[in-house]
Order: sequence, then C-alpha cells, then structure tokens
Amino acid sequence: MDKKLQFSRPYLLTLRISYDKYMNLLYRAQLLPNARLNGEFFFYRKIIRAGDRREAVKKTVQWFWKQFKGSLGEAHSVITINDPYDEVFYSNTFSCSDPANKYLDEDSIKKVLSNSQGKLTKDNRNGTPHHPPNSLKRVKRRRRYHKIVAPLISISSSGAFYFRQTLRSQKSINGKIIQKRKVKNVRLHAK
Repeated sequence: MDKKLQFSRPYLLTLRISYDKYMNLLYRAQLLPNARLNGEFFFYRKIIRAGDRREAVKKTVQWFWKQFKGSLGEAHSVITINDPYDEVFYSNTFSCSDPANKYLDEDSIKKVLSNSQGKLTKDNRNGTPHHPPNSLKRVKRRRRYHKIVAPLISISSSGAFYFRQTLRSQKSINGKIIQKRKVKNVRLHAK
C-alpha cells in the first residue's frame, strides 16, 4: 500500500459572538466553555488541524454549520481564521473568491492590502447564508482580452474562437464622430 503522508498544521479559528446570541446558546445548553467576553462580544477560539488553509476553511465552515445550524448568524460575520504560514499573498493571479482567501483575520487582510498596492480593498458587502462575501475585493475589474490569431479571428482564454463582425461602421465629418462603430464577436463552433 502506497499512502501519501499528509501533515496537518494548526490554524486558529475565532468566533465573534454577540452577547445576545451567546446567551441564547447557553439557554439551549450549547456550551462554549472557553468563550471570553471582551467588550460587547464573546470570543471563542479553537484549533483546527488541516493540510493547508483551503482545507482549514472548508473544515471550519462545515463544523460551524453542523455545530450551530445558523443560530449565530452568517458564517462570514462570525468566523475568522488566521494565516500563520503566509499562504495568502497578493500576486497577479490572486483570486478573491478562492476559499483559501476567505475568512481572513485583520492582520492577514492588512498584509495582503499593503502588498496589493491599492488593487484590492476590504469587502464590506452584505452576503447571504449560502453566498457569503469575500474578505477582499478588487477595486477595478480585471479584463481578459482575446488574442488575435488572424485578421478578424481571435481566441479567448478558454480556447474558444471568435469572429469579429462589424455591424455598423463609424462615420465622421470634419473629424467629428457622427455615428460610432458597432462590432460583435460571434463565437465559432469547432467541428
């Protein structure tokens, strides 16, 4: 039997629970014995062991919904997971929606924001239980342009070919545009 050795690393999960919701947990006899009151919130910390941060996020969210069944609110407003191994870093291929880049704590968010040089910002949108917002979002949307392979033929990043068709030509009089050009990319189906 050839089994790969998988090493698990500890990640610190922190739940930030409002006073009212914590009292409701106590009323239903769901005890969190190590939760500590700090200001107006109770903070509960737990170690999650996983191979990488993506797996730690997945395990944490599954544990949260199984344990509390949504009684504490939406997961993105309650859960933060630290990044002790610097797995979250900004690069040109950084994806805000990648599970490894979600549920970041404040220190990790500050680190990634400083490395992004203004291309990312903190995501403060409201989410829904099954569609939580990301920890970070892009300031400007990334555009993916097609590569031109022949006159009027281009290829997208997914490998689809497109034919560029001019629907209406541009007209101008004395350098002033009267009618703008209108073009349409028609997808070509390979056979």
